[in-house]
Amino acid sequence: AASYFTVARHCFSAAAMRAAASAGSSGAAGAATDASGRPTRGAPAQSPWLFDRQTVENAPSRSWFLQRANGDEVQARKKEEEYRIGSCQFIQDSGRALRMPQLTIATALVFYHRFYAFKSYEHHERFVLSTTALFLASKVEETPRKLKDVVGEALKNWNKHVKDYRVPEPESREVHELKEKVLVTERILLQTIGFDLSIEHPYRPLLAYVKSITGTRDLAQIAWNFINDSYRTTACLQYSPRFVAAAALTLAADRLTRQGKAVQLPNLHKSFEVHEDGVHATMRLLRVIYDDKRKGGGGESGAANAAAAAKAEAPAAVKTEAPAAAAAPAATAPAAAPAAAHARTEQAAAPAEPRQAGRQPVEAGGAAAAVKTEAPAAAPAVANGAVGEKRPYAHLVS
Repeated sequence: AASYFTVARHCFSAAAMRAAASAGSSGAAGAATDASGRPTRGAPAQSPWLFDRQTVENAPSRSWFLQRANGDEVQARKKEEEYRIGSCQFIQDSGRALRMPQLTIATALVFYHRFYAFKSYEHHERFVLSTTALFLASKVEETPRKLKDVVGEALKNWNKHVKDYRVPEPESREVHELKEKVLVTERILLQTIGFDLSIEHPYRPLLAYVKSITGTRDLAQIAWNFINDSYRTTACLQYSPRFVAAAALTLAADRLTRQGKAVQLPNLHKSFEVHEDGVHATMRLLRVIYDDKRKGGGGESGAANAAAAAKAEAPAAVKTEAPAAAAAPAATAPAAAPAAAHARTEQAAAPAEPRQAGRQPVEAGGAAAAVKTEAPAAAPAVANGAVGEKRPYAHLVS
């Protein structure tokens, strides 16, 4: 009984904390907003996990990054972006090495974003929190992995570019201490997210729509890759899964159309019950990622671009881990999103081709089918941060 009331108390306190943070923002509490700050349709009413851009921008870590950057907002945004990208890539790599399904990895990424929406990097180590999120997600999604295995792969992944690094023995003190930290951090993570373990992802509505229009395998695969990329951004904190799915489909259709494979998306907004402004805002959030990657920014110039472009949604450069399919060659596509004011951008560079890994989400017949997301054990090396960086995570630790 005592444990039950303790859990209940933490649930109510965490819910109150989220409500207070949402109420203090300029947008509607718990509702997603477009680039102009207006609430968009299609988000769950009063959702405690959807915030406006200003709330996301003013996360607890921002003041710490500003302090470290001597008040330079661009540098602070850049460093925060590096932290987020490096951590998300670490979660992705570790999850794939543990042969976790993509759904489990996506859940861990959502836990990570939700935690740092209310906690600061200053007081909570990213490496431990990322490892904890992966461990918790494996249990939530009923794909459990032993703690010793999760900790072992985490240590190996975090130090994989350290010369002559050897993973400690399972019974070593280092592994034991990390296991204890993960168990303690798991409680903090659960309290912070209010024990809300029900995570909705865009994958299911995406495949349901593709199946309903008898869409092609390429359409489903490329859209799937865009969804994977979205988890490197704060999209899951600003837009409902339906917005992300609709934006991914629009970007995928644009790419295929530029390749001479005309794709129609009948009744897209009606099917997903989303507003066009919100879909375009989500597309802008993703497009900055690929624009920066195509220019060779490697994730470090996106912050400056966002600050200069009317403070659009915080960007993040990514290398996608997605189910395998025939990769569409790099091309240019028309930008469907309007500019930060109101006008549409007629022609913009197409997103760089997302990386692909894992298994197909659709059947060979073309229509979307059952999702198979189990990833292979061997994850290819992915560069983070500056181009040519030999140790993807090391430059993010300081």
